[in-house]
Amino acid sequence: MVIVPMAIRSSRRPHILYLFVALLLIIAAACGSAEQTLEQQASSMDKKFMCPVCPGETIDQAQVQIAKDMRQIIRDKLAVGETENDISQFFVERYGIQVLASPPTTGFNSLVWIVPPVVLTIALSALYMILRDMRKGRAELAMSTSTATSRTTKNPLAPYLDAVDEEMRQSNTQRPGAKDTASARSAVADNGSNEVNG
Repeated sequence: MVIVPMAIRSSRRPHILYLFVALLLIIAAACGSAEQTLEQQASSMDKKFMCPVCPGETIDQAQVQIAKDMRQIIRDKLAVGETENDISQFFVERYGIQVLASPPTTGFNSLVWIVPPVVLTIALSALYMILRDMRKGRAELAMSTSTATSRTTKNPLAPYLDAVDEEMRQSNTQRPGAKDTASARSAVADNGSNEVNG
């Protein structure tokens, strides 16, 4: 037999006492959290159901009597041990599918969850492409304006001469026999510049 000094034996008792107190606190917290969990669960379920008489309000927001009754039904059913699905089914059978704050993600209702992100993605893509094209168009317009401005400052008749050239090209495609278009263009250009300088 081992002889344990008295000082060592007395130091074990506070440890056992501390362990016992800690165990009691854990048990009390577990019991208290079960009630709190039930209330938290009921509060979260209150947000899942729409008030049948209040437009756009869940039963946790509404202050009418039917919302208060529905909140109490949720708490009673949870206390009895029914699941969230059972409670949801109870309210859907009683008030219809519109009582659910968020529609189910099955069947035709799945479109409610799929269509908005798809439409948003398409709209953002279209906006990006339109802005990109506008930026390109603005840059091309600036380039053509600077080119046209530089040509116009050299010869004020340049836009008219370009229009004549285009018309002559079109007439050449219609009449393949015309061969003197280049000489006609140079004659028109020379006459136009002589008249301006004149």
